[in-house]
Amino acid sequence: MNFKRLRELRNLEGITQQTIADVLNVQRATYAGWETGKDIMPLRQLNKVAKYYKVSLDYLTGLSNDEQKMKSKIGDVIDVNLVSENLKKCRKEKQLTQKAVAEALQTTQSNIHKYETGKCLITTVYALEFAKHFKCSLDELLGRK
Repeated sequence: MNFKRLRELRNLEGITQQTIADVLNVQRATYAGWETGKDIMPLRQLNKVAKYYKVSLDYLTGLSNDEQKMKSKIGDVIDVNLVSENLKKCRKEKQLTQKAVAEALQTTQSNIHKYETGKCLITTVYALEFAKHFKCSLDELLGRK
């Protein structure tokens, strides 16, 4: 999963991979793996990067080309319960079952249930696929808007 805007934004700011790795409290090699798409950046780290650059997750991940700056007061912490409520709300608005969502995301209904009940935070891959497939904002799912 390569988010080309990670590199673009870093270069626009004129900072090194080490600088952003320090912000995220990870090794430079770890960040480099995320920036090149070799590894998948966890949703919590992706949220921190979006906050650092003051951009939406939708823009950062390429779901949107709207570069509008976000307010800096967005927190680093993702509220798992809020995310679970938002996932369930979006699914119900689209009149879908957990099974239908699981099939669309090529995962198990058990995983969707865990995400919707707040037992665990949805992974970056599934959150992004959910947003793409069901045409909803990643920022809204994470309670950033």
